[in-house]
Amino acid sequence: MGNIEGIDQRYTENGTLMKLGDYKSVIFDAPTLAKFNSDAKRLIDALNRFGAHNLGDNFNLGVLRVETMPKVQYFAPVFARGITKNWTLGVGLPIVSYQNQIKVSQQFSNIEYYRAQFSGLSPELDDALNANLATATHQTLQQKGYKPLENRSESFLGDVQIASIYKFFENRSSALIYQAQISLPTGPRYDPDDLAALNIFGRTNINNTVAYSHRLSSRISLVPYVSYFLNIPDTVTARVPTNEDDTLPDSSSKEDVSRQIGNTTTLGGNMFYELTDSWTLGAGYEYAVKEEDHFAGSRPSRYDLLSLNTDMKAQRVKGEISYSSVKSYFKKTALIPMIVSLEVSDVIAGHNVERQLLQELNVMMFF
Repeated sequence: MGNIEGIDQRYTENGTLMKLGDYKSVIFDAPTLAKFNSDAKRLIDALNRFGAHNLGDNFNLGVLRVETMPKVQYFAPVFARGITKNWTLGVGLPIVSYQNQIKVSQQFSNIEYYRAQFSGLSPELDDALNANLATATHQTLQQKGYKPLENRSESFLGDVQIASIYKFFENRSSALIYQAQISLPTGPRYDPDDLAALNIFGRTNINNTVAYSHRLSSRISLVPYVSYFLNIPDTVTARVPTNEDDTLPDSSSKEDVSRQIGNTTTLGGNMFYELTDSWTLGAGYEYAVKEEDHFAGSRPSRYDLLSLNTDMKAQRVKGEISYSSVKSYFKKTALIPMIVSLEVSDVIAGHNVERQLLQELNVMMFF
């Protein structure tokens, strides 16, 4: 079972860690308003005609800020069976709980000054000066066919996992294994109408990992590994932007597109120190690189815009403490052979990736 926090923070395309509320905020100054709304442009032009102070160009509705507090928890019962001495098969059923507190607000506007100066001159001008960005945003989302931006609390079955672990060899000082973990698209499909959806389920992929364990001393072990996360191409319904400024594509832009999510290569290593026969401490580091996603369709649309900022790099560190009763069981001093481990990991650097502070508890029982 695990708990993922920190996903309200993101390493941007230049590697800066930012809150999503800051990263996704929009400044509605005069140039932005004029670009998005013809009525706003007429208002700005009209204000510029009052005096010589460019009142229209200085008009600012402030910053539209979308604050989120997402949190993901999961519980995954796993059953694994040794087929042979060197080959194990397992299946996992992840139950995911997703919660998010969402707030849309308007900040740093100078509209009060304009209301005091120009209120009552005309009904049209009063309507413009009484604009509320948060309310207008919800209305725009509704008009474009998006689901409301509101708090979430939901649970669902994620993508079922099937794992195959094959041990090439094992002796007193070292071992080499290969693990293939297959994800089946049993989770929620990609939803183009939900801006707050996780949209990371409903995919088919294979994570291939080769790990080598070597005992450096009687208590210290080193486990380097390499993995290649292969995504299988699929088809999803997506909203395709018409140009770079089309940040909220209309529902008419929806179409079925071919999607190839970029594959990910990971290099990492763990070091374990056995305090006793029962207690072990571990620490690790990994570096991951993901390729850019690719989309294609049958229309003359800007599918390339769906691929923007989908490449990724991430550096993760982790620490672990585990308790094992396996050796005690064979010494007939423990009733049940089991391993309990607690791992904490964090993405400390990267680009185009959420922070992902993970706390995971694993309980493994043998029978």
